[in-house]
Amino acid sequence: MFKRIVTHPGFWRSVLFLSFMYLLILLVVQWFMTGLSSNFITLLLQSNKVWMVPIAGFIAGFMVSYGKFWARLKRQDQRK
Repeated sequence: MFKRIVTHPGFWRSVLFLSFMYLLILLVVQWFMTGLSSNFITLLLQSNKVWMVPIAGFIAGFMVSYGKFWARLKRQDQRK
């Protein structure tokens, strides 16, 4: 089922879109956690863990897309 989902048309487009959305949400939440500091971007770029934000966005986007396409394919299989 994994290979079927990953090769389904539109899956990777959905992963990229949702990853970008989750990346923006994570950045906004972190910005609010710093008290809307104007130095947020410089603090983020100086951090050693700046690479974790896009990876977290990708993981969240992949998991949500996988669940969405899994449910869609399961419904299609049950109709047959």
